[in-house]
Amino acid sequence: AACAAALGAPARAGEIAGVRFGVTSATETRVVLDVAGEIATAGAPVASERALTVAFDPATTVKAPRLEGRGDGLVDRFALSGAVPVSLNLHFKSPARIKSLFVIPPGASNPRYRLVIDLERGAPVSAPAAAPVAALSPSAVKYDSLTDVIEAAVTAPPVTSVATSVAAPELKPAPLSLALAAERPVIVIDPGHGGTDPGAAGAGGTKEALVNLAAGLALAEALEKTGRYAVVLTRREDVRLAHEERSRIARDARADLFISLHADAHADANVRGASVYTLSEEGTERSAREALAKGNYHVFDVDIGATDPQVGGILYNLAQRKTENESDRFAEILVTRLKGSTLVLNNSHRRGNFKVLLAPDVPAVLLELAFISNRKDEANLGSPAWRTRTMAAVTAAIDAYFEDRAKAALHASNAVQPAAR
Repeated sequence: AACAAALGAPARAGEIAGVRFGVTSATETRVVLDVAGEIATAGAPVASERALTVAFDPATTVKAPRLEGRGDGLVDRFALSGAVPVSLNLHFKSPARIKSLFVIPPGASNPRYRLVIDLERGAPVSAPAAAPVAALSPSAVKYDSLTDVIEAAVTAPPVTSVATSVAAPELKPAPLSLALAAERPVIVIDPGHGGTDPGAAGAGGTKEALVNLAAGLALAEALEKTGRYAVVLTRREDVRLAHEERSRIARDARADLFISLHADAHADANVRGASVYTLSEEGTERSAREALAKGNYHVFDVDIGATDPQVGGILYNLAQRKTENESDRFAEILVTRLKGSTLVLNNSHRRGNFKVLLAPDVPAVLLELAFISNRKDEANLGSPAWRTRTMAAVTAAIDAYFEDRAKAALHASNAVQPAAR
């Protein structure tokens, strides 16, 4: 039997960035196709009991890596052809069919789409051609899949259904395996204070806002030199930004990591060394309260405020816990790397109720570089050599963190690797 769905008229060139699988139940599997640019299918997806092929219109100049490997759930294995015409081939473990085909529309600050194919156990059934579905435009490939889990729980019924006209099934939160991560991680660097808020001051007259900015610019330069990251600075000049604005910049950028840079101060001028803060439990509760009070119940560009209040609270908490775990992982790596380049405090990974760390969907740390109230630390903060060395350690920590995430993604996707050309 054959099923058909038009994905819109050909437009500009498109690039398929990855394929992901989500086991939503013992009898259902979700396949997500990430695309940058616009594409269209070439005729009808062809389905049999044990396989499904979706071919893409070569007129759209579709590009894709040659990728094949093990699937998940109902999908035994998959293959994405790199040559034109590009096609996606799914081979099933047992008879399966398309239950629905739809596009997840853009979120509050994400102008991107994802093509979703929901599969269910059972032999294919004949169905009339489906109504047109909106063409695909750029789609992000993230290192984790919690975004898709939350979207699945709150997304409206599909734009169209291939086999039937019923709404998409309600999905239980479940991890999605990642086949390919093609985009560079986004790192947001936040030099604390600035402008009319100079922060703390050292005995030698050093202003915290200025050393924070110098460190931020040095870190941005080090990261950009690697070519591995997309870097965003909340400020490049001595200007003041509200805490909410700093957090908004990170969320709008869909940041994979947020690092706020500060210099500490203490009444005891002998205290010195770096420390790393992540959000405290009090801060986590505060984030949820403020989001609910302001009607800003968004996580990963998804408005969960429209869901049942209890469900919305669970989803918000799920996002927070995921983000908290990632923040803690990076903080531990960062402390280890800093110990090799500069003095750090005892119990150097700490927790605090900092407003700048409140975003529920962006892993974040606040790095206290040194104590500006200590003369030796103040001298270090003003030293280009110390700054370069310390920011190199932060860069190494970021590298190690994302290497760990990449390994975890490969493990979750059953070690899928691009096929040899």
